[in-house]
Amino acid sequence: MDGAHQRRRLKAVHTIFLVCFGAVFFRLAFLQIKEAPDLKLRARWEHFQSVSLPAARGGIYDRKGRPLALSIPYYAFYVEPKYLKEPPEIVAEKLAPLLGKSCEDLKKILSSGKGFVWLDRRVPYDVYQKIKALQIDAVGFQEVFYRFYPEGRVASHIVGLVDVDGRGLEGIEKEYDRLLSGKNGQFLILRDARGNLLPSLSEGTPPQPGKDIFLTIDIKVQRILEEELERIYEKFSALGAVGIILNADTGEVLALANRPTYDPNCPGVSSIGARRNRAITDLFEPGSVFKSITAAAALEEGVVEPEENIYCENGKFLVRGRVLHDAHPYGTLTFREIIVKSSNIGIAKVGLRLGEEKMYHYAHSFGFGKKTGIDLPGEVRGILRPVSRWSGYSIIAIPFGQEIGATAIQCATALAAIINGGRLYQPYLLGWVRNEDGSFTPGEIKKIFKRRVISEKTAQTLLPILVDVASEEGTAQWAAIPGYCVGGKTGTAQKVEGGRYSHTKFYSSFAGFIRSSTKNLVIFLMVDEPKGAYYGGVVAAPAFHRIGRRTLLALEIPPDEKPIESEN
Repeated sequence: MDGAHQRRRLKAVHTIFLVCFGAVFFRLAFLQIKEAPDLKLRARWEHFQSVSLPAARGGIYDRKGRPLALSIPYYAFYVEPKYLKEPPEIVAEKLAPLLGKSCEDLKKILSSGKGFVWLDRRVPYDVYQKIKALQIDAVGFQEVFYRFYPEGRVASHIVGLVDVDGRGLEGIEKEYDRLLSGKNGQFLILRDARGNLLPSLSEGTPPQPGKDIFLTIDIKVQRILEEELERIYEKFSALGAVGIILNADTGEVLALANRPTYDPNCPGVSSIGARRNRAITDLFEPGSVFKSITAAAALEEGVVEPEENIYCENGKFLVRGRVLHDAHPYGTLTFREIIVKSSNIGIAKVGLRLGEEKMYHYAHSFGFGKKTGIDLPGEVRGILRPVSRWSGYSIIAIPFGQEIGATAIQCATALAAIINGGRLYQPYLLGWVRNEDGSFTPGEIKKIFKRRVISEKTAQTLLPILVDVASEEGTAQWAAIPGYCVGGKTGTAQKVEGGRYSHTKFYSSFAGFIRSSTKNLVIFLMVDEPKGAYYGGVVAAPAFHRIGRRTLLALEIPPDEKPIESEN
C-alpha cells in the first residue's frame, strides 16, 4: 500500500508540475506573441522622454521677395521637478532673474514633484544662452517659432494671422495653411534608472519646415493704396473703405486694403470688425458703377448705338408706377453722354430694351451673384436674384445698380474684363511656391481664364466712352492722369435703411482703369458713408488719381507716346 500510495503522490505532483509549466509556457507565449508590441511600447514610455520638435512655418513674401510673414525662433523652457537634483530654492534663485518670475512662484513649481511643467514658452536667444549655461539638471528646452509680420498693418487683410499654435486663422495664412505648415519632428530620449538623460541613445525624426510662398502683390503699391485709403477714410469720417488694384490682363491682385484695419502682430487690441476683409465679405449696391455692365450688354446685343439719341425726361421719369430721378435734369442725350454724365433715366430706358433675361444673363456672366474664386477665405456670393423673383420695377433699377448686392472684388473683376477686351479672369494672390529643393512651382490659380463676356469689338467701342467719364464733361474729371489713358465709372449709391433708400447715407465709389502698352490696371475704390461729400466723383475719383499716379511711378510704367484717346 505504501508503494502504491507513493506512486499516486508522485503522479499527482507530476501532473501539477505539467499543468503549471504549461500555464507558464502559454502565458509567456501569449506575452511574446500577442502582447509584445504593447509591452514594448510601454517599456519605451517608461524609459524614454518624448520631445516634440516644432517645424518652422513657411514664409510669405511679395512678388519681389520682400517678407510679409516670418517665423522667428524662440525657446520654450520646461522643468521635470521629480528629477531635480538641486534644492528647489537654489534653482529658483538662479532662474528667477532670467525668466522675470518671482522666486516663490518658481519654488512652488520646482517643489511640485510633477513629471513635466513649462517654465516659459517664449524665451529670446540671449536668455536661452544664459539658462543653458547654468546646466541645471531636469531643466530642458524646445525651439519654438513666433510668427512675425514685418509690415504690421500693411497688407494685414491679405496676409492674415495665425493662432497661438501656429495654425492659420485668416487671410493667406489660413487659405494656404497646408503649404505653410511644416511637419513637426519628434525625438525619444532615453533615461537610466536614476532619471539621468542618455542623449547618445536618442532616436526620432527631424522636423520638416513649411514651404515659402510668394504673392502677386507689390508691397510698394500696397503701401500706396493703404496710405491713400487711410487719407480718404479719415478725411470723410467714413464707416469703412475698400481699395483693390488688379492687373486686368491676368487677374493678379497687386494690392488690396480695407479700413478699418489691424496689426496682426497684436490682433487682440483690434475689434473683430477691423479684421474683417470687407473687399470680399461686405455687400453693397454698386449704383452707377454697374452702368458699365449694362452698357457692355446693350452694345453687345446691338440694342443701342454710341451716338444714338435718347430722351432723358428732363430729370424726372414716371415709369411702372414709380418716379425715377436723375441728379441733374437732362433732355436728350446720346448713349455715350448717358454713361459719361451718369443718367439713371437714360440707362433705365436702355435696360428696358435689353429685357430681363438678357440683363440677368450679362450680370451673371460678368460674375455678379457668385464668388470670383479669389484665394482668400470668407468670400461671399453677393445677391443677384433670378428673373423669376424680379418685381416689375427690377428691370428699371438693376441697370443702374440697385436691387443687387455686390462685393468690391466682383466690381473690380468685372471692370477688368471690359478693359482687357472681354475676357473674365479669376483674381488670385498666390504667385509661386518655393519647394524644399529651392525650385519654384506656379500657384494653383495662376491666370485662370473663366469665360468671354463680351466681344473684343464691344470692348473697343465701350472703352472710349469710359475714358470720357474722366474728361471735363464726365463725372470723374478729377481722376485723369496726364499722359495716360484713364477711364472708369463713378458710383453714388443710396444705402437702404428700414426698407427704404436713405437720402443721407451713401456708398461712394469709382471703378477706374489705366491702360498702357505695358500693363492695364484696374483700381476700384469704395467709401462707406462718407461725411461732408458723397458723390463718387468727389470722394473716390481724386483718390484714384493719387493712387494711380503713384502706382505708375512705383511700377515704372512710362506714359505712352500716343495715349488712347476718346473717339469723340
